[in-house]
Amino acid sequence: MKAIRKSVMAAAGVVMVMGLAACGSDDTKASGAKGSGAAGVKRTDAPAVLKAAMAKMAQQNSYRTVETGKTGDEPESRAELAFRNEPEASEVKTSETHMLTVDGVSYMATKDMPGKSWFTMDEPGSKAKGSAAPSPSASPKENADRRVGGSVKKWVGALLAASKDLTHVGGEKVSGRATDHYRGTVVLADLKNYEGPAMTKDYRDLYLLQTGKAGMKKAEIDVWVDKDGFIAKEEEKGRTSEGDERITEEFSDYGADPKIKAPDAKDVATWSEYIAAAGKNYRKRS
Repeated sequence: MKAIRKSVMAAAGVVMVMGLAACGSDDTKASGAKGSGAAGVKRTDAPAVLKAAMAKMAQQNSYRTVETGKTGDEPESRAELAFRNEPEASEVKTSETHMLTVDGVSYMATKDMPGKSWFTMDEPGSKAKGSAAPSPSASPKENADRRVGGSVKKWVGALLAASKDLTHVGGEKVSGRATDHYRGTVVLADLKNYEGPAMTKDYRDLYLLQTGKAGMKKAEIDVWVDKDGFIAKEEEKGRTSEGDERITEEFSDYGADPKIKAPDAKDVATWSEYIAAAGKNYRKRS
């Protein structure tokens, strides 16, 4: 799939990826509170550090990630994502798309309808409520499978599931943050046969679908974990049918409220209204 796999699969794919995270990985236990590293984990022990980082990430209520990607000779693509668990919300911005998802309802920005700035595929009265958010009073173990945004559950899960050369590369800085750098290779044929606690079947199949469509046989995955135990950056590189591909995610603003809210109802068209307007615009251009 081309740059950022077509801008995160035209944004809708991001919602699917974020929603899948409710399935969660069963092997992780929540690590310490925000601001503390994983107690007793050696920084050179790559699998232990990545498992602890994933568990800690799942405990965060919100954060942001910026994805950049390039395939072959195509221009570089960029997507900005904001993510919040409670109350549930996400935002995706690419050069072509701006999408909000609030309480299970998705809104797409549009310039095609006079007097309306957004449209939704939900008709009045059919609002689909999001799945129940984990209780803040629940134990860390109960909250360990909360949604996680971006590609991190696929990439880190694939490393833990199938990499035979996962290692600690050394210390590096990412946007001024001191981090430890980890790297491994994932052979997709090996991952296809994996069944275990490091990666759920949903995430495994999604990753294999995306890389398979891109024509990728193996991927080199790098992960940078900061001194507080948070993932600061990750990168996937591989050879696709369109040429060499590189996709990078950089994470920030852990715990900061992204202040995502639904658009004002007067600015939102229903799906039926949007389709009717799109049909009129098409006939005018024909």
